[in-house]
Amino acid sequence: MDLELPRQEPVSVRARVPASSANLGPGFDVFSLALESPYIEVELVSAPAGTRTIVVEGLHAGEIDTNPNLNSAGKALSAVAEVFGKPMGYALRMRGEIPPGKGLGRSGAEAVGVVLCAIKQFKLGLDALGLVKTAGKAEPGRHLDNVAASALGGFNIVTRSSVDGEDVITTISPPKDLGVAVLVPTVEKPSTEIARRLVPFQIQTTEHARAMGYAARISAAFARGDVRAILETLPWDGIVEPARANGGIYGAGIDATHLMREKRTLLKKLHVAETISGAGPSRALWYSISEDRSRRRQNKAGVIQPAIEFVTDGLRSFGYGVQKVFVTKPSTKGAMIISKTIRGAGRD
Repeated sequence: MDLELPRQEPVSVRARVPASSANLGPGFDVFSLALESPYIEVELVSAPAGTRTIVVEGLHAGEIDTNPNLNSAGKALSAVAEVFGKPMGYALRMRGEIPPGKGLGRSGAEAVGVVLCAIKQFKLGLDALGLVKTAGKAEPGRHLDNVAASALGGFNIVTRSSVDGEDVITTISPPKDLGVAVLVPTVEKPSTEIARRLVPFQIQTTEHARAMGYAARISAAFARGDVRAILETLPWDGIVEPARANGGIYGAGIDATHLMREKRTLLKKLHVAETISGAGPSRALWYSISEDRSRRRQNKAGVIQPAIEFVTDGLRSFGYGVQKVFVTKPSTKGAMIISKTIRGAGRD
């Protein structure tokens, strides 16, 4: 299929894309969830063939590589051009609050945003799964967990068919009572690739069975809308998070023993479930919105504010601070087009 490249006036298409939290405890490379905040906005403007410019504005502008060959959005547009067999010229602008390198799917959101804009601008015949797969080509190892959540919204389970090898994505609408606070610490993660190297290649069958049990219960709990079961099961990853913690990915000195102690305290005292968001180092604190409101109506502190303070104090004890706290909830909506403009015309 040929791209319908604009011949005269440039076309600008803008999309809004949510952040995502992947892994969700024992669901390494399988589970992901879209978040209402933070998000980014991506604007794709058509340009003559051979023109490729990327501009990042606002927050984190100086932290993101704008080389089209290295930036995830640029790589995603190259994937689009490869799929449809024609070169693309473009000027790309991005802005938003998703911090890069903190485990909230910034690169996946960028890739999803530009592919969605290209679908709209060039009238490409890509469905939702095609959007995810094309955007996933820009991700290291072509992992689809973050891009699935940012593209589709909701709670996503990414699997691969043993029959034809095709990726299969199951999307479930998250319960309305599930809230989350994401703490972005001052910990500097070396890179996602280094974090992946710490993942064990071999595990004991007992650990595998335990992880499968937790993952199965989490999936069933999301399908039923059972927030209590989600909170009771979500924190317990005995494979990836402990290995990365002991490798220093979540902060020097913050090992698996400390992390597990923190998780148990939060769940026992506040009924708040803690997970590391993606490869980290951000912490996601999951809670019941109705329970938090009920406690605050009784002139108590609620559950999420004490949990935020507890985790913040823990980080400070190791010499780290918190850059930002996003108190939000899962998003039922994925990336969406918010405007299409042709020079000299109105919005489409």
